[in-house]
Amino acid sequence: MPTSTQHLALKPTTLLTLYSIIFLGSAGFFITIPAYVSLFLTDHSLAIAQNMPIEQRRTLFGTVMSAAPFISMFFTPLIARFADRFSRKTTMVLCLIIAAIGFAMPIYAIVIGSIALLFAGNMINSIGSASQPIAQAILADNSRGKTKATLMSLVAVVMTAAMSFGPALGSKLSATYGTQAPFYACLVIAVMCLILLNLVRLPPQRSLQNENPLSFIAPLKRSQQGLLPCLAIVFICQFSWSLYFQDIAFIFPQKWNISVESSFYQYFMMAIGVVMISSLLILPRIILARINVNAALRITTLFAAIGMILLAITPTPNTHIAAMIFTAVMVAISFPFYITALSDRASEADQGWVMALSSAMVGLAWTLSGYLTSLFVNIDLILPIAIAAFGYLIAMVLVPRKTATVTVVAH
Repeated sequence: MPTSTQHLALKPTTLLTLYSIIFLGSAGFFITIPAYVSLFLTDHSLAIAQNMPIEQRRTLFGTVMSAAPFISMFFTPLIARFADRFSRKTTMVLCLIIAAIGFAMPIYAIVIGSIALLFAGNMINSIGSASQPIAQAILADNSRGKTKATLMSLVAVVMTAAMSFGPALGSKLSATYGTQAPFYACLVIAVMCLILLNLVRLPPQRSLQNENPLSFIAPLKRSQQGLLPCLAIVFICQFSWSLYFQDIAFIFPQKWNISVESSFYQYFMMAIGVVMISSLLILPRIILARINVNAALRITTLFAAIGMILLAITPTPNTHIAAMIFTAVMVAISFPFYITALSDRASEADQGWVMALSSAMVGLAWTLSGYLTSLFVNIDLILPIAIAAFGYLIAMVLVPRKTATVTVVAH
């Protein structure tokens, strides 16, 4: 393990492999969304879906898309505990094989017109996505301080790129080569990740002998004070941002009569991704050269709350763009700060477990917000943004006052 004075200990090929696995964990969901839309909700739907009323097809689509995150939230922390206890590399290999099977099954399901097989493939792939937090754990386990925050910033860049550009890529592939193409693309990425992972040598892993991997009490006892508040911050920040992100589709048509099919809306959504990626690449390391992680997290969550207030009161689309740029920067750079703060409060041997918990919080936040946003909008168009502002203020209050220390656990 590197000390706080050591620089990056991971080789470029190892970093490429780990970030590719992290990208797959997000892209596997976002790239395939257009294919599922086409299979369930358009004239090109599966034959069995075409015989259903549109209301049932929408329900089926929602079930398929929302069940996978819940499956992932349940299994990922458990799989990560086994990875921490035995071997992270072996576990990632198994996860990638499972993910590849999960991408191959929908390809065959489309051929035979089986919704059950399509559903099963999505569930299996969601289990295979557990490789993502395990890859994050290796990054966190081999870095300290500003280096760790930088690596977590790049994690956010990869995830944001998948979220921002994955649906567009999936839509292009579906339109050009058919609905099987997005699944083929993800299958190729999974196989490439599997090959790369078997070619690289990962740093030695600090693991605990003779500990029950099914126990979540032991890692909690080893953690430092503030782990649970940091985990709550992950959920609150992700939930708050996703409320606004999903409210955009309601605000533009209802407030300014700008349809979601318009070029303005599409460029706006792309701009969010570009702003977030750019800020993540530049700002976190500059900020941490001047203040510590906790102070940085406290400031960025406060500014994110202010940004949400500005988004709620903007009178024109152009002023909304200006408020979005400020808010997106604060939201983006807060991510590596709260992931680093969380990681620092878990022991070295429990990094896979704590990264899996953070992944579960992210999945839970986006799943819940997708349902709740529509309910809040029925009350008031701006209510989701108001709740988001309040959420970031709560996150600011929850930031631990005490800086974490390095926790080393004996073999």
